[in-house]
Amino acid sequence: MILNIPDTRQSTLAQRLMNGQQIVAAEAAQEFGVSLDTIRRDILALEAEGKAHRVRGGAVPIVEPALPFHMRLEGGNGPNQKLIQAAINEIGAASTLIIDGGLTGLSVVKHLPAQERRLVMTPSPWVAITCQERGIEVFLLGGTLSPQGGIATGDQAISNLGEVAADIVILGACGIDAEFGLSYDDHGEARMKKAMSRAARRTLVITDNSKINRRARHRTLPLSEIDVIVTDAQQDILKPFIDLGTMVTRPDD
Repeated sequence: MILNIPDTRQSTLAQRLMNGQQIVAAEAAQEFGVSLDTIRRDILALEAEGKAHRVRGGAVPIVEPALPFHMRLEGGNGPNQKLIQAAINEIGAASTLIIDGGLTGLSVVKHLPAQERRLVMTPSPWVAITCQERGIEVFLLGGTLSPQGGIATGDQAISNLGEVAADIVILGACGIDAEFGLSYDDHGEARMKKAMSRAARRTLVITDNSKINRRARHRTLPLSEIDVIVTDAQQDILKPFIDLGTMVTRPDD
């Protein structure tokens, strides 16, 4: 492979971004034996093609907006069950939970042990119904239903969160990056999830490796406001998060 040809370099970099890897410009310049300015031009070209999101020092993958929740629900592809079990282990005996919507929140509730006096608060009608089916006490946070994640959003829903307190909030992710933090595709959902985090003592984010080092459209929480990330990503990919002091739990640890 001749790496001094722009198309070849850019194709290699684009493939890495598609695989969820972050591009560090200085490292890429050294690897390919070209100048830092050359790599910067490559990144600009990839960004113009919609294949990269340029950041200070390099680039991160572009996150494609997820399908509406009802379409993803029909697909039936939920999170890895080992990942969900690792999250449930982190939840432990916490008695008051705020649980996000989407396939992640729904999967957590389907496997959450019922215990006396446990209350789940949720903006998701699907999560609320599943709680009732399993005999778990539930408080539905009402508002305007977002089609993207299938959760209540808007000023009324955020106001409802100002009147409650929980031990732990469990959030899914559209993207999570060491510099940009937790992010979501929909602005209304991003606002809601920020309010959910503020209503809980601890914030737990569950995400598979495809969302690591990716940035969705709307920044929601910095890493400093996330207590635990539960993910199946490899240790080397998680190093930037660990270096910043974020607690990371993997199913195999």
